[in-house]
Parts: sequence; C-alpha cells; structure tokens
Amino acid sequence: MSNSTSVEERIKDNISVNRQKVIIAKAFIMNINAEVIDTFNALKHFTSSQGFPKPIEVVIHHSFDIDEQIRNTSEYLSYKRAFLEGLIELIHSNLLFPLDGRLNSRGESIKWTTVVPGQGGTTSNWNFGYLTLPVPSQVQKSISKVSTDFTLFEPDLYIKNLQVNNADQEVIEALSDSIECFKVGLYRPSLAMLGKAVEGAWIELGISLSQYAISIEKEVEKNENMIENLKGQQGIAKKVDWVTNLYSSHYKDWFKLIFTKTDIKPFELREAQNWTNIVRESRNAIHFGVKPSIKNNYEKTSIMLLVAVKFFKMFYSIKEKADLLSREKGISES
Repeated sequence: MSNSTSVEERIKDNISVNRQKVIIAKAFIMNINAEVIDTFNALKHFTSSQGFPKPIEVVIHHSFDIDEQIRNTSEYLSYKRAFLEGLIELIHSNLLFPLDGRLNSRGESIKWTTVVPGQGGTTSNWNFGYLTLPVPSQVQKSISKVSTDFTLFEPDLYIKNLQVNNADQEVIEALSDSIECFKVGLYRPSLAMLGKAVEGAWIELGISLSQYAISIEKEVEKNENMIENLKGQQGIAKKVDWVTNLYSSHYKDWFKLIFTKTDIKPFELREAQNWTNIVRESRNAIHFGVKPSIKNNYEKTSIMLLVAVKFFKMFYSIKEKADLLSREKGISES
C-alpha cells in the first residue's frame, strides 16, 4: 500500500457523522439571516465556523504533521456530510423550500502532494464523492413557520434549544415525540408526551438533589426514601410537591452552592410547578370523559411548548450542578 493510499484510508477511518453534528448544522442553517440561502456558500461558512475549512492540500512528508492534517481533513468531510444531511432533513420538515428544480451533487476531492521545496515528488487528488448528496443550490426558509418559532416544527432544534444534554434518553424521546405530534396537528398526544417528559424531568431533578444531600450527609435515610418514592408509583403531583419543597426548604443551607451557581430561586420552581399542573391537566384528557378546562388546540399547545424551554433549562441546570457537586464530593473523599 502506497503512502498516499495509507493516508487516504486513515482519513476515511476517522470520518464521523453523528446526530450532534447534524443538529449543529441544522441550527447553523436556520440561523442564517438571508431571504435566499446559497447552499454551497453556506456549506463553506459552516465547516469554517466549526474550525475545519476545506484543506488546501495534504502534504505527505516527514517534515509535516500528518496526524493533524488527517484529523482536519476527516473533520472537514464529516461536517460537510452533516451539513448536507441536515439541509435535506430541514427540507423534508418543510422548514426550507428549494428554489430551483435541479439537484446539485458537487463532487469532493482533496488535493495531496509529496512535493516540498527543493525536492520532487507527486501531486494528485483523493476522491470522496461517496460523501456528497444531491441538494438544491438555493433554498428559502418557510415564511409561515419561521414567523412563529421554527423549533416547534423540528425536534432536533427544539431539544437543542432546551439544553438538556444531561437528560435521560426517555425524556429526550418524549420531547421529540411531542414535537412530531405537534407538527401534524395532534395536540392532545403532543401534550401527553410533553407531560411524560416533564414528569421525567422532575423525577431526575429530585433524585439529583437527594443524592447531593446524601453526599454531604444530610438526613441520609430520609433522602434515600425520597429517591425510592420518586422512582415509585405515586402520582406526579405529589412528586413535584416533594421536589419543590425539598429545594425551597434547603436552598440556603444544603443547596447553597447549587443556588449560588444557578441563582434559581424557590419561587421559580413554584412557577414551574404551576405550569406542570396545566400540562398534567391537559394530558389527563386522554382518559375517557375527561375534558381539559382549556381546549388542547394549536394556540395552547404551542404556548406550552415554548414555555417548556424556560423550565427545562432550569430543571437541568439545577440537576447539572447537583450532579457535579456530588461527583466532586465523592472524589474528594476517595
């Protein structure tokens, strides 16, 4: 195997396109402030914004760091593919519309050389055409959806906006299902899935607070029981009340460090509790003969989903700090 072939194989092996990269690309595209988006110009700016512009050439010579060049090339190709996948997903979500009838599938080649000053060598190109996808040269954002809040029609972007990377996967899936239902006008199922996500968020928050209290040896048995009860079959209203009272009673002593880092006050959790009650009542409409006090329609559901952003950020900000402090306490004692 020639040296250039070996380097090419290493580049291919290091190409990684995951959901996180696709979500970053989708957010980048939807944040472009232009009436018409030039696809390939946007692609160029996107890969550069991530720190990986297209390499001018890969120099295969012992005087150049080949590992760094391989990484930069692989990341460039990875982000390019993520951008193309994200663009197509946004088109299929009806958030973007093609402005021409033809699809453009530009090839992708990377120049490589063994030539350095004062020495001869070989110059050629690697072809990475298998990573390209046919996309329109120009797209336009949906005026109707972007004029409201486009994240309500795109699960990936909605969840990214919530900043809940530390949430359980079941919570993430429920949030995604809620947006998928909302997109197609299924407002009662949308609120039901939002209710499931909210329930999970409160339980995760309460468990993290109790675990931190245990780590600093505060009412250990009581907090161990709290964790078991939160995992149990009690109703969500009771669990929310437990968590709210736990934080409100001890934000100035047990949870002082958490409060100092987040500046989240007890009344803010009370606000979240009131909002949760509305979500819970809306979700209960899935039971026969039960009607919510306010009809589960577009206006109500969109408002509930938009307000959710504030409260989910709050839940998982407190949880993140509690978990971090618990880990630090464990490390300091080990």
